Amino acid sequence: MNEFQEGMQGTPARTASEQELETVRVRGGVFVEAVRVTRMPMVVTDATLPGNPITFVNPAFAHLSGYSPEELLGQHPHFMNGPKTEPEAIAEYEAAMREGRDVTLEILQYRKDGSTFQSMLFATPLDDDQGRVTNHFMSYLDISRRYEAEEALRALNAELEQRVEERTRTLEAANAALKKADAEREMLLVEVNHRAKNSLSVGASLLQLQGRRQADPQTKVLFVESADRLSAMARVHDMLSRSEQGQRVDVATYVSELCEALKSLTAGDERISLRARTEEDVLIDADVAFPLGIVLTELITNAVKYAFPGDRSGIIAVQAKRSGPGRVEIVVRDNGIGMTNYREGSLGYGLIRSLVKQIGGELEIQGDAGVTVTIAFSDASRFPPPGGREPAAG
Repeated sequence: MNEFQEGMQGTPARTASEQELETVRVRGGVFVEAVRVTRMPMVVTDATLPGNPITFVNPAFAHLSGYSPEELLGQHPHFMNGPKTEPEAIAEYEAAMREGRDVTLEILQYRKDGSTFQSMLFATPLDDDQGRVTNHFMSYLDISRRYEAEEALRALNAELEQRVEERTRTLEAANAALKKADAEREMLLVEVNHRAKNSLSVGASLLQLQGRRQADPQTKVLFVESADRLSAMARVHDMLSRSEQGQRVDVATYVSELCEALKSLTAGDERISLRARTEEDVLIDADVAFPLGIVLTELITNAVKYAFPGDRSGIIAVQAKRSGPGRVEIVVRDNGIGMTNYREGSLGYGLIRSLVKQIGGELEIQGDAGVTVTIAFSDASRFPPPGGREPAAG
């Protein structure tokens, strides 16, 4: 309930208010009539009387408060305050009236039936010709709908913020789970690559051992070539187990390590020099690295065996670089005798063409002065594009 005082009839404040109201009606004329009929709730108090009682209300204010005009005469101006009326608003109003200044503020008010409404209060002290405050003029604007809309908006914002927080926590948990799963996947891949490397290395060693037991030189060569191919694949798995780039292989490191390993082909033969020149930071997918390693092994092996017959000496050079955006080029070049004794119809050469096609690459062979084999492919392509042309046979 509010601070409305019952039983004001016959009290000095009520009597004085009634007399003041009659005086206002007589003197005010058309201005009082205008205030009376306006839809803006308005109140006038008499600051010269004890308690600053209400001496005039218009019908709009009576309707707003729920009281009749007769009930409101003589009431103090704060009678609509109640338990939840903001103390700060009351203090602000009282300070403004003491200091003789206008004030506009929002304040919670109580009607006769106990219901509340949020009001915008405009209060002005009125003085006489000598500067003495004689009256307080107050008008009210019911802003409950605006206030309720703002409260609803604040509640909606709070709900949205809560939902965002909950969603954020859910996403963070999911992200943490994904990171954990990804870490476990990486560990598993490292372990798989490590075991695959060991298995291939064992297989290559067994082939080499079996090859040494063969009496037929041609059969022995087949075992050695197969062992070299397995070793090239094992080297990819070894790099993947140590890579920080996931399932991608650094071409520079791979080519350099492969050439270093294949130097054993020229062991004890100082006539042939094997050199590698590679461009840094060229990454390819593991699916490309496996066939590419076998191709390089085949090309280097063929060059060692057939490019420098008799006492002829020379160089086998391997170069890896980017030939353009998204393109990788690998060149194997020797300064040997050229294509004359190159085993173009052999199993090894057929395997090279098949593997280059598998990675969607292009193969070019030049045999004018020595042999130059150029392999070009996309570093993002694992399979030949639809309608792609066959690799050139040179």
